Amino acid sequence: MIRFEAIRPKKPAADRRRILAAINQAVQDTTSEGHRFISKYPPQTLTKSGYRRTMTLGRSWSSRVNFLTDRTEGIIGSNANMAPYNKWVQGLNTQVPRYKTAGWKGVKDLQELLKKELPKRLQEAVRHVL
Repeated sequence: MIRFEAIRPKKPAADRRRILAAINQAVQDTTSEGHRFISKYPPQTLTKSGYRRTMTLGRSWSSRVNFLTDRTEGIIGSNANMAPYNKWVQGLNTQVPRYKTAGWKGVKDLQELLKKELPKRLQEAVRHVL
């Protein structure tokens, strides 16, 4: 006599809602991390002039996550486009080495961070659900 028995997974199969919620949370966490990354000021090194930073640029960065039917998108942006640093961030300024050596982060740095972090977070989120 031959007997067949179905192999059952140890964990129940994850439902679609849990997987989507995990993906949405990974995108939201990555967007928040990117927002903190780009809005962080480097230490002020020139203090002879008596100028003290207002920290306005750091507060001008904003982020949001849109949960759409076919995708989830994280958006990080700045509403202050008049500062020389912001012109560099937007690719409008040729003084890139000056800001880079001072420790300021640009959009390319942010893109590199997000390209590295998002896949790891998505993989971990789906693995946790499954």
